Amino acid sequence: MITRVGIPTERRTVVVLGRSASGATLPSVAEVLDTILVVAIGWPLTDRQRDVLDRAEELARTARVVLDAHLVSSAPAAAALVGSEDRLVLDAGAREARRIRRSLGGRPIAPGAR
Repeated sequence: MITRVGIPTERRTVVVLGRSASGATLPSVAEVLDTILVVAIGWPLTDRQRDVLDRAEELARTARVVLDAHLVSSAPAAAALVGSEDRLVLDAGAREARRIRRSLGGRPIAPGAR
């Protein structure tokens, strides 16, 4: 007899912050999934990226979910962290957002995100 063990999938809200981030509107506590992942592109963090990261930390604490944050060097590096089942919020200027969307390969962006 073969027993199959399912690996639980983690439902994540992923916020990708470009260098030109304007201060993304984070989802409400009710919309937050099991984990909030913030992916910031570039170094050092801009003031707006840092502000969103601070607000995401407070949101995770309020929603009682895990917060994970990554600093990456490029849009393709950010795309490598985004899964197909993730709820994605993108905050970047129009030009940078197009570049990030191309790297994401057509993954859907949450309504209201840029």
